[in-house]
Amino acid sequence: MRERYILSAFYILTGIFSIAISPHYAEAGVKAFENPAEVTNSIYYFLMIIGFTVFILLLAKFKGFLKVIFYILIFLTYIYAFTPFFGYLSFVLSLILLYLLIKKRNWIVINLSALLIAASITAIFGISFEPLPAIILLLALAIYDFIAVYKTGHMLKLADSVSELSIPILFIIPRRDKNAIMGVGDVVIPNILAVSAFFFNHCLVQAMLTIAFGYVGLIILMNYIEKKGGAHAGLPFLNTGAIIGYLIGFLFCH
Repeated sequence: MRERYILSAFYILTGIFSIAISPHYAEAGVKAFENPAEVTNSIYYFLMIIGFTVFILLLAKFKGFLKVIFYILIFLTYIYAFTPFFGYLSFVLSLILLYLLIKKRNWIVINLSALLIAASITAIFGISFEPLPAIILLLALAIYDFIAVYKTGHMLKLADSVSELSIPILFIIPRRDKNAIMGVGDVVIPNILAVSAFFFNHCLVQAMLTIAFGYVGLIILMNYIEKKGGAHAGLPFLNTGAIIGYLIGFLFCH
């Protein structure tokens, strides 16, 4: 039960924080694509995710090398996350946080780092996708997640490989038996639509409804996991909820 509340908090906080910091990234010009209305951006991002997944699976046996790669990527993400707020000091702050992550490596440091990474990535991609491309991306990734978990199974292999590294691309809640985990992607992808609704439609209510219904999807997912056991695809539940919340939000936007 404790795990449910903690994972829920990470999901909601990611959505709220990403909305709050998105104007700062926009002002600093930190975004993934020049033209947020371009639908092909969704295809590029989708292919990037598949390519990155293949890259990790190929290197899964080389744990040490893979960990170094992740630390470099995490360090760069820290810098992007801090730059709109701290400028040149971002490099120093990123080094300190990376040091704590490497030396401490307890679940609190990992989860706080994962929250920072999730919120910043969500904000950056939320201002990089207008709602239509964002919805296309959410639908494509929901289908991909379903196939990758239930058909090919490679997403489960990916999760096992990454969880052993103790790095902040997973939220990790320690338990007596097997740790409860939730991928950073499970909180980032649906909340991209929330940031997009806030930034492009200028409708905070719609953004909050997107977060809220995505959270409903998370609750349904967690109930399903408790009933069935094992690992399950999260994005079909979360993305569907987020899209429903976004569409309902039009009732409150003018």
